Amino acid sequence: MVFDANAAPMRPRRAVESQLLVPFPASVVWPCLVDPVLLDGWLGHVLTDGRVGGRFAIVWPLGEPHEADWFGTIDESEPLRRLSIDFDPYVRLSFDLAPGLASDPRSCTVTVVHDASLAASEARAVAAFWAERLDDLSELLRGRPVDWNHTTKH
Repeated sequence: MVFDANAAPMRPRRAVESQLLVPFPASVVWPCLVDPVLLDGWLGHVLTDGRVGGRFAIVWPLGEPHEADWFGTIDESEPLRRLSIDFDPYVRLSFDLAPGLASDPRSCTVTVVHDASLAASEARAVAAFWAERLDDLSELLRGRPVDWNHTTKH
């Protein structure tokens, strides 16, 4: 391999974290991370069997800011606590569920970590994307799934 001094510099690996506190327990939120029908209500069209070593394919709805669909493998699944997907070699996603407010034991915090090689501007766009997606998850939990065929916000 020949070194090209004019090549674009490598983008640093960054972990972009987004969080949402929801007034629902992990037992209600967890299925929204592993059930394809529920995933379609907030994330996109997902094909998965939810098991470690199984596939996790996201077919992004039209109008999403992605260059291609994502095909990954579930590499960690602790029901009611953690789901991690490796979209090798580009992106690693993890979803963590933790107890929410001490004053409301039924609540939980959903944390998404998107780990990828990103420029600073891309990291900001990824943070905005996951903030919007977590808002969509909150809406789904309240009975209002995204209708990808009629949405105007994406």
